[in-house]
Amino acid sequence: MLRVGITGDETNNAHFTHIPSIDLRSHVSVIAVPCQSVQEYEDKIAEHQGWEHDQKYQDLAVRPPWRITILRPSSDNADVVEQLRGQEDVFFAFHHSLLDGTSGRRFHEMLLATPAYQGQQVPAEPEHVLSFPEPPSSLPEAQEQVVNFTLSVGYTVRTLWTALGPRFLQAPKQPIWGAIPIDLSLPYKTRVKPVDISPEALSTLLSACRSHSVTITALLHSFVLASLASRIPSPTEAPAFASSTPINLRPFTSPSMDPAYVSSLRCLVAATTHHFSPESVSALRAPNADTTALIWQNAQQVKGELTTKLNSMPKDDIMAMLKFISDWVSFWRGRDGRPRTESWEISNIGVLKNPDVQAEVPRATRMLFTNGAMAAGPAMGINVASVAGSKLTIGLSWQDAVVKEELMDQLAKDLTSYAAKFHETGKSFV
Repeated sequence: MLRVGITGDETNNAHFTHIPSIDLRSHVSVIAVPCQSVQEYEDKIAEHQGWEHDQKYQDLAVRPPWRITILRPSSDNADVVEQLRGQEDVFFAFHHSLLDGTSGRRFHEMLLATPAYQGQQVPAEPEHVLSFPEPPSSLPEAQEQVVNFTLSVGYTVRTLWTALGPRFLQAPKQPIWGAIPIDLSLPYKTRVKPVDISPEALSTLLSACRSHSVTITALLHSFVLASLASRIPSPTEAPAFASSTPINLRPFTSPSMDPAYVSSLRCLVAATTHHFSPESVSALRAPNADTTALIWQNAQQVKGELTTKLNSMPKDDIMAMLKFISDWVSFWRGRDGRPRTESWEISNIGVLKNPDVQAEVPRATRMLFTNGAMAAGPAMGINVASVAGSKLTIGLSWQDAVVKEELMDQLAKDLTSYAAKFHETGKSFV
């Protein structure tokens, strides 16, 4: 999927193209980052990650839509040089039609396992141009070809009615907080804020999650809910919330799938939605609220919904309904001006594993994963990844003109505080 282009990407007839050669100098760059402190370098990492999302891929038909950018700190401050010695940050940006987040993590694992990273001898003058005179004999199948989706009549009718039926004939929906309605005229600028959870605090949280029969993803949904309920205290502005969780479809692929692509880089993803009622939100806002108990209670709700969804897959999933949309440009433009259907999304791509070698070779210590701002989707992206034996990083992302920076700062502060407080006390988040 890294050697194909895309033609007709702004039409309803997009498809992949064969690209006979790739000049890596057009896809890989190294940037020295001047900085006078570690925090300044961290700020520039976040700024660059947002910048990567905002770049529109050019010449898609003849140039694969992905790139690698390597940032290396540069400083005349001896203390900073020592603290950042040997560090570099490798950004892998890609068009979502090629890969999903799981594939992004897998790419970094493959990169770390290459001879150059493993200290093995490499050519003094490596080839810059890769040649592919013949098109690939096949590509990973579209997900509807390898996931045996089934649709019940009731689910199909309800979904089509909700999406296409006259709004004045539909039952009123529970209003949720979504920052502002979708506005496709706003400038597209992605903001990114990393939140690091230490290995020690992460271990404490994971142990507590096991004892409460929830996952870290479910707990983070509950953290975000608790934070926003307190930071947006107005029942009028935020009477309720809704969130979504992307689902990796690899466990649901058919045995007939081409075995060559079982673990390849590709896109296989669905999602499910969680609703947090006005009663749940009011309980968190109550002056005498037992916030810790409510956080676990809401996490258990999310975990139950995820379990129910996973047990029902691949039956009655929205991804099977994509075939009913004949004009994607009109579909997305039709959302302009409408309220958002989710407040935030939590996407967890799991744990990056360093190569199992004993030699002194470069190793990953942090993985900052983000989605670009979702102009017609949730107001916030809460993106999660970790490195085995190291920290967990939550990458907050949002559209600059949609969510106020102050609110994102408060959310980041709360996520850090909840984890640190629980690690300190072993029983309380606040």
